[in-house]
Amino acid sequence: MADRKNYFVTLDTEDIREVSIPGNEIEYEIIATHDEVEEIEEIFMKKNKEAENATKYIGKPFDEWGADDEREIYDAHLMKIYQRLYDLGTDETKSKIKELGIIN
Repeated sequence: MADRKNYFVTLDTEDIREVSIPGNEIEYEIIATHDEVEEIEEIFMKKNKEAENATKYIGKPFDEWGADDEREIYDAHLMKIYQRLYDLGTDETKSKIKELGIIN
């Protein structure tokens, strides 16, 4: 059985730490294995790759072909992150995510 530890995840900076940063109100506490943390980090990387792809369309404001697909893929990765945080989260984390209204 893999050891589970408490981690604190900050989405805007994509940090995953073993200690909470005082005053950081937008962090989510999870209880996870090392493999589960790596899974979240991998989703962050995929999301960032899609963000790069989506920004290619900024310089072509009237050429939206493909932009919606890229945005949808980006959003799907973001939703995967929230779902994993919810699945692994403490009761407080689950409550914070439920308040966002994005997880049923």
